[in-house]
Amino acid sequence: MITILALVLGSSVVAGALGHILTGLRAGATVRRDRYAAAVKVLVARIEYPYRIRRRTSDDPEVLSTLAITGHDLQETLAESRAWIATESKVLSEVFDNCLTNLDAAFKQACSDAWNATPVTAADMNLRGFGVGNQQHIVTTMERALGYRFGLRRLIPAFVLRRIFRRLQLLP
Repeated sequence: MITILALVLGSSVVAGALGHILTGLRAGATVRRDRYAAAVKVLVARIEYPYRIRRRTSDDPEVLSTLAITGHDLQETLAESRAWIATESKVLSEVFDNCLTNLDAAFKQACSDAWNATPVTAADMNLRGFGVGNQQHIVTTMERALGYRFGLRRLIPAFVLRRIFRRLQLLP
């Protein structure tokens, strides 16, 4: 009787512990997924920001202030994403930084061109050739790398993951 009671209580404790561990793993994956989604959103916002500047309809201080605030918020969010990714995965941090580096020259030039251009009218909203160009490959690079932060691929050691990313051309 004592043996049966010990088995029943023991299996309940083991089941409870396993349930607790699995719940924690699931919650951690949810947080990671949300934070990485926010990082990809920052990449997209950085690609889109020059278009926001260029499509301004006036140079009134209120409009310019709103655009400047948007730019500052984007920089703060970018810094937050960079810091979080750096603490979560060194290799993913390298991929994210590489994505930003690849975008940087086109981004800076497009922002400069946009600030120097005159405000647009409704007829000028189609910008015809203005901007950073098609940068979807940068977002796709980050998205492909993110698949390695979930499931069993999360267990791949960093030095192996770095090699995989170089072979897949996600890192230089």
